[in-house]
Amino acid sequence: MNKTASPLGVQTYSQGKIAIDLEPCIYGQLQKQSVRPSEFIRRLVDLIATLEKNKEKYNINPYTDNFHRGIHILGCHDSKLGVFPDANLALKCSEDRPCAENPRKQFFRSIQLAWEFETKLNEQEKLLLQICPAYLHFQTGVRSALFKRVLFMPKIEGIPLGKTETGFSPEFCQTFNIPDFPEILRKFRFSLHRFLDPEQKRQLLKIQSTYLFQRLFQRRIKIFSLNQKNILATLDISGNSVRYVIIDPIADYYLPISPVYNVLTSQLCKFK
Repeated sequence: MNKTASPLGVQTYSQGKIAIDLEPCIYGQLQKQSVRPSEFIRRLVDLIATLEKNKEKYNINPYTDNFHRGIHILGCHDSKLGVFPDANLALKCSEDRPCAENPRKQFFRSIQLAWEFETKLNEQEKLLLQICPAYLHFQTGVRSALFKRVLFMPKIEGIPLGKTETGFSPEFCQTFNIPDFPEILRKFRFSLHRFLDPEQKRQLLKIQSTYLFQRLFQRRIKIFSLNQKNILATLDISGNSVRYVIIDPIADYYLPISPVYNVLTSQLCKFK
């Protein structure tokens, strides 16, 4: 059993063809419960084998994978591992096909952004915008395994930003200095965006997201492009406000169009 640590406090264990990356709080729970890493890895292997055999039963992803990149979003309840703050889990399971996103990259990116949000945003901003925690990343080199990589996260309830009627809430727009839909519609420079999507609001949402990323960039938080389905809106009952949770902070590009489109939109959003 080999062990290494990263500057973010992530603990990595490797045993044979299997490696796991543990978020600091999860590592602390293992230590507190005196669970040996080898025993924990065995439990993970058993759980993932069950998911592989019943992946349709656990499927929670409403979106079709048009390019069949071998990514499965599954949901399950933790009844055996017992180390996660939230027992209702969402798992991003990858067959590790070429050109598919890397869940391990998302794991470290999520932890890095969580730290940046905590240290660089004010209290009001942190209430309204959060990163979905990343608990653990599992990787196996066993050829017969269907899921070569698995990212463990809490299951977040909410609706994708793309399905909201008015985009970001008025409170969110005011806090982050983002124009609402009526203001964007009055701006002549976004005429092409509206022409491309006259009936739906995807272009307006893209413009709002670009404004948000620019506001975050001013705080030295770098997020360049996300699909709106990766930002969930959920009602905070205690504060009666809408909270937005980024559940996949890896840039969502569709080459060769997206980089050019993103750069153009970003330049237009720099003007007042």
